[in-house]
Amino acid sequence: ALGGRSAPLLLAKNPAGWAAALSMIPDDAVMAIGINARIADGTDTSWLWDVPFERLAGRVVGATGDRRDDLAVRLHYAGATPIVEPDLMRLAGLLPPGPMVVAANYTAFREMRRYVDGGLNA
Repeated sequence: ALGGRSAPLLLAKNPAGWAAALSMIPDDAVMAIGINARIADGTDTSWLWDVPFERLAGRVVGATGDRRDDLAVRLHYAGATPIVEPDLMRLAGLLPPGPMVVAANYTAFREMRRYVDGGLNA
């Protein structure tokens, strides 16, 4: 649970993985996305432009992680309305009500697991 709602956590590490993950998101789900650009992730985030975030057009989408601002720009150009917040728990409270899905790249996923797993260490 995250912010009082069920929140499955998806890992996506490259544009193909993100395309697959986005295709599984229900139309009524609220998304929170975490992007970091650390050594394990690769420090270049230009790949964000290869992800079909247009599938989220017209939706409010949470952006978090070290590169949340880069993600927010990409989401904006995809037609989504980004809400930017570094803290996942606060972000969950800022997003619209409804079922939530959290997706992240590798190091952001490891950090988010602590929240989604109810405080367990990742």
